[in-house]
Amino acid sequence: MHRWIATAGAIVAALSVIVGATVAIETRYAKAQEVKQQLDEYYARQIKLRILELDLKPSPTPADRALRQYLVQELQKDKD
Repeated sequence: MHRWIATAGAIVAALSVIVGATVAIETRYAKAQEVKQQLDEYYARQIKLRILELDLKPSPTPADRALRQYLVQELQKDKD
């Protein structure tokens, strides 16, 4: 009887460790995804602001137009 209780206790402990580790990893992964999403949104916002800045220039140079085109492509690439 004593051995059966010890075995059951060991099984319960092992399952608790597995479940606890799974929950911890799942939580950490969810936070990492959230941070990545926030960084992607911040990057897109910075690109949009730079495009707006270039659009507001009274007489853009060819370099400004090329930079704007590149930034628009970067923005489209991030959406895909």
